[in-house]
Amino acid sequence: MSSSAAPLAEPRASHPRIGDIRDLLTFRIALLSAAADRVGQRWLAREFGLRIMEWRVLGVVAALGPVRFLDVARTLIVDKGQLSRLVKALAARGLLASAPDPDDQRTIRLSPTADGAALHRRVLARALERNERVVAALEPDEVETLFALLDKLQPFMTHRAGGAGTPADT
Repeated sequence: MSSSAAPLAEPRASHPRIGDIRDLLTFRIALLSAAADRVGQRWLAREFGLRIMEWRVLGVVAALGPVRFLDVARTLIVDKGQLSRLVKALAARGLLASAPDPDDQRTIRLSPTADGAALHRRVLARALERNERVVAALEPDEVETLFALLDKLQPFMTHRAGGAGTPADT
């Protein structure tokens, strides 16, 4: 765990009764994610000519840039080889630029180009519209609660997955 991360608390809740796989929280989240990815992949390809992982890389780089390559890999919980291929494709399209990291010449820093930043703004605006349709199924207080719960679960699961620079939990 990095020194800036707060220690993870011991579990306080119990999972509801499980009759079969469909009752597992992680299974339900995986299905929700798969459905969202499928829908997202279609509109990203149709409207912007992007694959979903290209959008995620561009989005993280635009949010954090200039950002170290390894920080993007950790944020997205993706292996370096896959990220390298995505960065190469986005750079070839003139959407990302890379430069040696001034603090560590062994790594690179990524930043969006002017075209990449412009595309990021357009996609983000449309993504917000699409996300508004998703949260419309919930009451306002449910949306707030959902995001608060995700803010608790994401660092916990990222830590377990080894995405925060820690060994994976088995």
